[in-house]
Amino acid sequence: MAIALDELAEPFHPIPPERARAALAEHWGIGAGELTRLDTERDDTFRAGDVTLKVAHPNDAPELIEMQSAALEHVRAADPGIPVQRVVPTRDGARSALVDGRTARVLTWIDGDLLIDSPMTPAVLTEAGRMLGRLNRALATFDHPGAHRRLAWDLPHLPELGEYATNPLHVDVIDRFEAETAPVLERVPHQLIHNDGHPGNLLVVGDRLAGILDFGDAVFSARVCDLAIALTYLVPDGPRPWPDVDTFTAGYLGAVPMTGDELALLPMLMAARTIMRSVINQVLARDAHTDPHGFYARNDRKLLHLLEGT
Repeated sequence: MAIALDELAEPFHPIPPERARAALAEHWGIGAGELTRLDTERDDTFRAGDVTLKVAHPNDAPELIEMQSAALEHVRAADPGIPVQRVVPTRDGARSALVDGRTARVLTWIDGDLLIDSPMTPAVLTEAGRMLGRLNRALATFDHPGAHRRLAWDLPHLPELGEYATNPLHVDVIDRFEAETAPVLERVPHQLIHNDGHPGNLLVVGDRLAGILDFGDAVFSARVCDLAIALTYLVPDGPRPWPDVDTFTAGYLGAVPMTGDELALLPMLMAARTIMRSVINQVLARDAHTDPHGFYARNDRKLLHLLEGT
């Protein structure tokens, strides 16, 4: 059965800044001066000084948001050196409040530059890989009912996207994934993972990783998927060698040694994420099925390089 994709882009009515300001004052006792709306896909997010107000999508279950908040608190307790946001309690001591029927919470702001906009030096990539490994290690002792969900961006669900795939190369890889990769994936370690460690969710200051953002795709899945997803975004438009991929991997493995089965899965899991990026974006009609910046063509070239030797 194909997984539903419409929910990834369900429209909603944005909350105006005045309502966000009132919610901060009412539930958190925070008097916001300048309020800045941040560009997000699925919720309303505002920066107010040193905090961020996030008002979830109307269809996001409170259990899902509670899982994300509880995971942040667990990580901070398990390894205080991991740079994740802190949940700011409401005036009543709760992790969240209802704002116009939607679950809202306040998180601390982390200063830094997005890795995607910064020089990806070996030092930065090593530190980013090591910190993602530490995050996985911390989350290995956490579980929550909200983490056990069907999510289109969860790599084991790639076969369910087969119904939407129109590119013969994608169809062939999806079939191969289902036959060869999925059975092995079921046997490797599973836990809650961040599931979206791309350079747009990592903050850096100099050579230091300053923040790991956006737990919105967190899900209980195979541990190796977290590393595979992060590596996918570091693959260049060309054949190996890929020094950025190797450096990040070395940093991660310094924190979390992986099994031989996990390491062997990496190329196909990276191929899976590459296909997901194309198929899901096309189904959601991003870029109106055109390829003005060469994204889909570039993705397919990367996919072919990933498949070499597999």
